[in-house]
Order: sequence, then C-alpha cells, then structure tokens
Amino acid sequence: MSFAALQSAQVRRAAAQEGKRGFRAVLDAILRAMAAAALSGALGAGAFYGYRWASNAPAFAIREIHFSGLAHASGTELLARSGIKVSDNLFRADLLQAARGIEAHPWVAAARLTRKLPGTVEVNVLEHHPAALVQLGGLYVMDEQGRLFKRAAPEDALDLPIVSGLSRTEPRRELRLLHALHFLDVWRGAGFAVSDLSELRLEDDSAVTLFARDGDGVQEVRLSAADWPLALRRLSSMRGALARRGEHAAKIDLDNPARPAEAAATLAEKR
Repeated sequence: MSFAALQSAQVRRAAAQEGKRGFRAVLDAILRAMAAAALSGALGAGAFYGYRWASNAPAFAIREIHFSGLAHASGTELLARSGIKVSDNLFRADLLQAARGIEAHPWVAAARLTRKLPGTVEVNVLEHHPAALVQLGGLYVMDEQGRLFKRAAPEDALDLPIVSGLSRTEPRRELRLLHALHFLDVWRGAGFAVSDLSELRLEDDSAVTLFARDGDGVQEVRLSAADWPLALRRLSSMRGALARRGEHAAKIDLDNPARPAEAAATLAEKR
C-alpha cells in the first residue's frame, strides 16, 4: 500500500470518528434539553398545584395586618382603603392594588406591603412631613419638598407657620414655595423656633415679611432677600438690646437697600 493510500485511509477514519463525536454531542444536547424540559414541566406543574393548594388552604388565611410609619393617617382608614380583610387568603391578596388604595389617602406619600408567612401582611407607610400651611384662598398643607398635598383641616391639629402672599394662578408659585422653605431652614439655623413664627408673607420683590412671637407679643419683621443669616443675626441683636432697656418693638424693618446696615424699629406701647 502506498503512502498516499495510507494517508487517505487515516483521513477517512478520522473524519468518521469526528462525525461520531459530533453526533454524540448533538444527541447529548437533545437528551439534556429533553431532561430540562421534563424537569421544568414537573416543577411548573408542581408550582401550579402548590399555588392552587396554598391559595385555598385555611392555614394561609390572613390573621394580622400590621401598619408602621403612621403619624397622621389611621390604620383603620388605610385598611378600608386597601381592600384587604382579615380572613382573606394571603396569596390571593393583591398587594399592588392595596398599595395604590392606601396611597390615595392624602397623608400617604408611599406604601409598601409584604407577605409574612403564615398569615400576616406588613404595611410600611411613608407619610408626607408637613412643613408649613399655605394660604391660597383656603389653607393647604405643604410638605418638606414644597408639595401641597391636602387641604388643612381642624383635626390635623398642625401648629405651623402660614405662608401667604401667593395666588392660585401665579406662574412661579412652586419656586416661591421653595423660597419659603429655604427661609424656614435659615430661620431654624439662626436659632429661632419655627413654632414662634406665625406667618411668613412672600413679597413681590423677593423680600419677606414675617410675624413672629417675641415675648408676650407678636412682632412684624421685614427682611430683604439679600442675606437672611446676617439679617436674622441683626434681628436677634436688636431684640436683645431692646429687652435690656425694657422695651419691645412692634415692628422692625431690616430692608433698607440704601442703608443695609441700618434698621428701623417701631416700639410697642408699654402697658
């Protein structure tokens, strides 16, 4: 046999072996796919029948619904809005729909519901944090993001400053509300209590007029928008100087563009 014939036979044998290996690889892949499909089908059927059993089993009836994060909204009212009831099946309860119902409450910013086996629903509520009341024909509650989220009601029992000087149709209303929130932050940072501030009126020239408790009276104070921290330090100094003299100012004007270092005070009548 010649070298060429021998080489040709070896090539044919190698090709045949390679073909067998390829066939076995394809066959193995087919068998693995069939096994995976069978297992998946079995698991799917098991999951289906397992869910069917659990969603009807008395062992998974809802026994408790816990609320957390509540300060203003009541759990009873939120439960009614959720549509979930004690004795409902834990797996059949539509938690997304329940969350939407709870979030329709004016005090609720967001709600998250989770299942806890065997029969508890945990409801975590994030409420709006009220920062001020806003006068817009009626009183509305504004949160710390500047959102007006509800009309104020007596039962809210909120002791908050009133922001005034705005109109419903004002195009820059949202920006000016943020302006008011910034002032409240500066007021706190200067050491004044927000509870002492009864009204914050936003003026058209970006100045503010505030009505704040000082001692036994209410004081009207006008501030420019130039440097609130400095203006409030001057206000504190003026109050201290007047108190040392046994006097009280009914009105203080710290908005003098021509002479910003000066202030005018109208003394209250002594009783």
